[in-house]
Amino acid sequence: MHVFAQLERREALGQPVRVAVAGTGFMGQGAMRQIKRMKGMRVVCAANRTLEKAIAALLATGVRFDDIAVCDNPHDASRAIAAGRAVATSDLVLAASIPEVDVVMEATGNVEAGARVALAAIENRKHIVAANPECQATVGPLIKHRADQAGVVYSDIDGDQPGLLMKLYDYCTGNGLQAVVAGNCKGVLKRYATPATQQAYAQENGISPWIATAAADGTKINLEMAIVANATGMRPAQRGMNGITTTVETLLEDFERAGLLAGAPIVEFTFGIPSGVFIIARTDDRQLQDEWRYLKMGPGPHYLFHNSRVLADFDSPISAAEAVLYGTATIAPKGAPVAEVATFAKTGLKAGTALDGIGGFHCYGEIIDLKDGQAAGVLPVGLCEGAVLRRDIAIDQPIGLDDVEFEVETLPLRLRREQDALFGEKAVVLL
Repeated sequence: MHVFAQLERREALGQPVRVAVAGTGFMGQGAMRQIKRMKGMRVVCAANRTLEKAIAALLATGVRFDDIAVCDNPHDASRAIAAGRAVATSDLVLAASIPEVDVVMEATGNVEAGARVALAAIENRKHIVAANPECQATVGPLIKHRADQAGVVYSDIDGDQPGLLMKLYDYCTGNGLQAVVAGNCKGVLKRYATPATQQAYAQENGISPWIATAAADGTKINLEMAIVANATGMRPAQRGMNGITTTVETLLEDFERAGLLAGAPIVEFTFGIPSGVFIIARTDDRQLQDEWRYLKMGPGPHYLFHNSRVLADFDSPISAAEAVLYGTATIAPKGAPVAEVATFAKTGLKAGTALDGIGGFHCYGEIIDLKDGQAAGVLPVGLCEGAVLRRDIAIDQPIGLDDVEFEVETLPLRLRREQDALFGEKAVVLL
């Protein structure tokens, strides 16, 4: 890849891409460790609301304790970096105002924190690369608009499913094929998973219970595919997608049997394939079909392009490097959104309940066509945290905007209202 050649050149010149990481949990620390292995990149700042975790992340990448400077203002941070030290801070947005930072990588997994970090980076003309599908699926189109105005990159990461899918999509469409299905491979679905049921799994794998819950109950994959939809214009065939059970060998046949290859391009997911993402692409070029039949690609006109590797923290620094070196995003909203992730009750909920958000005990999210969501008045799952129910909601029922009230105007609420106005959509935020 050309990016590695460019990074080797930066290494030789002593001009590494200088990275700040906001959020040093599983994903953020993993990205920091990978940057340590790479030429031409350097982590100059680690931020976590718990300072000790930022320090621990730097230590885990091999930084000596004496080479860590704890800072709470950009002046001191700038001096420390110039002296060859790494900055640790509890201020998630500090890095945005440090001159020596080229790109901010954000991995908080929180909609509000992600939005704050992104906006601070953009306001200070810093590229922002975020491992935060919760934020991008909720207010990403507005953040992308602001980044474009500022002349900086806003992107989700390489290595995670949305970024991997976008690379496959670009490969297929850039080579003249029609992308028919963008697919995500899921192992199991536990719709009513909670932080309690996922506690042991989370502890075993070193991740937080809410992340494990959002993955198990399906919210994560729906958020990911909403990102892909909003980056490509492909839409879900139905609420929550279909979840086709298949194998790599039978995938084309199973999708054709389900009637999912004949309509408009869609986002979808599967059971049965252990890992990865795929694009089903079509060509009606008879000469190409003959060539690909000879090359064991199948009879056509539909062809499968599958990537089995999902190495998010390992690959994510590539997105930061490409943002700085080329000014390009791995995956970002295309413009006006086409898909939404609506909120559904995970259990019977009583009036007066303050919803606990993504990966909690109360709700799960399912993708829906944005126009259908607006017509139904759905509550975006990225805005559900803290919303107070006005009435009882039965299990598996959608939670609408009319069903809740917001006692505090949060940053995501304000941004979502601005996003709806920007793209001329029906306002979906009521206060």
